Amino acid sequence: MMTTTIILGILIAAAFGYGLKKIYRSFFMGESACCSEGNCSGCNGHCSMQKAFDESYRARVEKIEKFPIHRTIDIDGMTCEKCIYKVVKALEKVDGVTIAAASLEKQSAQVGLKEKIPDEVLREAINKAGYKAGAVTA
Repeated sequence: MMTTTIILGILIAAAFGYGLKKIYRSFFMGESACCSEGNCSGCNGHCSMQKAFDESYRARVEKIEKFPIHRTIDIDGMTCEKCIYKVVKALEKVDGVTIAAASLEKQSAQVGLKEKIPDEVLREAINKAGYKAGAVTA
């Protein structure tokens, strides 16, 4: 009887700890369940933080449109905000890219450039991040 109670107590404590971890990640870290578990395909683009990302996207696009050189790149394979983050960070690491924004709804990214960069360099950055880059338009 005592052993059963101890085992049950350990199981309850473990489940409670796992739940607290998910709540912490979701609320304080801004991660949705699918992204905090590293499973981007699980949410199919309906993550809880999508509204915040959409608002950030609009603000970034307004800045990008002010650049004399900017490009839009079609992207296949983005399914959640972790995907957006990876694409934006990959593009912003490219020399000459000042700012980037990505949209799940549009399945594309936009970049503001300091200088002309070959389209293939932008595509390569996206492909290295794990997504399929498509057409690049001005």
